[in-house]
Amino acid sequence: MKPTDRPRPGPLSDAAGLPETAVKTKVWLDRDGRFVVGDGGLRLLLAIIEHGSLLGAAREIGWSYRHAWGYLRRAEAALGRPLTEARPGKGSSRGTVLTEAGRLVVERLAEVRSRIDDAVGPLGPTAAEVAARGKRKPRASGPARPRSSSPRPSRYRDGDWRRPG
Repeated sequence: MKPTDRPRPGPLSDAAGLPETAVKTKVWLDRDGRFVVGDGGLRLLLAIIEHGSLLGAAREIGWSYRHAWGYLRRAEAALGRPLTEARPGKGSSRGTVLTEAGRLVVERLAEVRSRIDDAVGPLGPTAAEVAARGKRKPRASGPARPRSSSPRPSRYRDGDWRRPG
């Protein structure tokens, strides 16, 4: 029986009374103890290949542009080389493309992710779990700042900004 012929494991239930549980896996590249790219970054890089832009890729996977941009900058700093580069031009010819290092990261991470999925089933993070990592977090609820009902007082006597006071 080949590893790919094995039945995919689903939710596990335990006779000892554990509720249904599932095994999850995460895969990431690491350099000198620094995180480089994980499952979410793999999805981001693949979406850049598909859309030709960071904005389109971020939208596809459900991340904010700011999160996606920061993720790439941190990955490039940890790796010591750029993963993407701007594609010059105007209009639809502009965008973002992967560098050779970016393509190698995709190949390496996709290969490892596939081998794990073949062995234990596709139990990595779901698209919703990846998207949740890049969404804006709601502000912590705390004491609200009092808001003034009137606008800020003008530094000019009559409020006309064109005349000196």
